[in-house]
Amino acid sequence: MILMSIFILLILLTIISFFLKNRPWEFSMYSSLLILALTFFYAIIIFSSGYQGNIISNYSVGLVPSIGINFTTGASSLTLALLFLTTMIVPIGIYISRNQEFHGLFYGLMMLTEVGLFGLLISRNFIFFYIFWEAVIIPVFLLIAIYGGEKKETASLKFFIYTQLGSVFLLLSILTLFAFHYYYTPSHSFTLNMSSLLSSAFVSSSAIPVFWKYFIIFGFLFAFLVKMPSFPLHSWLPDAYNSAPYPVTVILAGGLSLMGGYGFFAILLPLSSIITSSVLWIIISLGIVSLVYFSLVAMMQTNLKKMLAFASAASMGFVNISLGVGIMETGAFGIQELTGGIYQILAHGLIIALLFATLFFIKAKTGKENIHSLGGIHREVPILSSIFLGGLLASLGLPGFAGFISEFSIVAASYYVLGPLIFLVIFGMIITASYHIWAAQRTLYGPFNETLGRLNDIGRHDIFAIGSLLVVILILGIYPNIIFGLLEKYVEVLL
Repeated sequence: MILMSIFILLILLTIISFFLKNRPWEFSMYSSLLILALTFFYAIIIFSSGYQGNIISNYSVGLVPSIGINFTTGASSLTLALLFLTTMIVPIGIYISRNQEFHGLFYGLMMLTEVGLFGLLISRNFIFFYIFWEAVIIPVFLLIAIYGGEKKETASLKFFIYTQLGSVFLLLSILTLFAFHYYYTPSHSFTLNMSSLLSSAFVSSSAIPVFWKYFIIFGFLFAFLVKMPSFPLHSWLPDAYNSAPYPVTVILAGGLSLMGGYGFFAILLPLSSIITSSVLWIIISLGIVSLVYFSLVAMMQTNLKKMLAFASAASMGFVNISLGVGIMETGAFGIQELTGGIYQILAHGLIIALLFATLFFIKAKTGKENIHSLGGIHREVPILSSIFLGGLLASLGLPGFAGFISEFSIVAASYYVLGPLIFLVIFGMIITASYHIWAAQRTLYGPFNETLGRLNDIGRHDIFAIGSLLVVILILGIYPNIIFGLLEKYVEVLL
């Protein structure tokens, strides 16, 4: 009931934010921070009461029980970790928009995106999972279409087409599961409850023909790969990231990739008993190709925003690898692999949000985001430059940061399955480190570009806002078991 109460409060605050005219950013930011605090305290209550990895059902209300439509909420360590990520990045996105000429509609749409993500994560009924999946797409589409920059119409339309196509396959997979479950149960009961439709007894039974099992996996996989985004379903990424204003880019990078990753471990992992080895190798191959290809493309970029967009997609390639290898492996290695993949979603979301937020301040101070137009700005803005450097080091997987924990867990545990292919993963990691270090050296250090003029460093409020993200990333890198151990329990229960 507590989680449901937080969600209802979020909805009410979102409705109010649409109609505010005076300083709407302030109301939206403090509302998001309130939701972050309440979610954090709820997580403490759950985990301090002896959490064992299971999904804790909090609330259920029957809306149309005759056809299985019940709004059921539930929480697990996976859910709460990603709720924490969601409620961290939305206030950051709202904060960096405060000095721009955005009105209540902008902040209402930003808050509506948070409602969609929150509802998606807590829903344990497939119809509401789908509704909230759509509830994220629509406000993000409008944010790009209305407030985007160059080629915003093309970028928003391409984003909408790709994500809607994924949504169609998502819905078809849900309806297929629903139909076969109806005929599978002796009483022919109508249910869209995720626990029932994803139960191993049902999905592994002969009730679902082989063809339809492949179709179900394909539909879910297609929808989740679009959101991550994974090669070759990534064409919407460069246009959307480049056109979207920076506050929206923070949500795109941290929030939408979260949706795909959550689908992997909340839906595909419970369906692992019907995923064949050939399909798993396809998932792994797409992950390796995404890591290497996007890293090479990022290395060729001269625009920092585009570079970070492709770096974000490359980082999510580890999640593909984690799911495929983790299902193939057994015992401790499988648990480590899958837990590392979930941790990668969390680490990636925090790191990429930090990088885009910091780059926003660099663009605001210098008017530039092209690597060759910057240079030596650490001399003028040392605090801002140091935080950006911290984000780049975290993104390349330096020990001491959260990204290292997830990437090391995945690489170390996947060796026995991947064999020589592990060198492709390491090659992608080397390329990633190379262009991150080059970008840091070229933009932050060396001779100062005097044409930039006199620059002022960020103030204490800005330092606190983006510095808090860096602190969290460091804490999760130095003391990972705060969350890693709880995620392991979730994986153990599923396996």
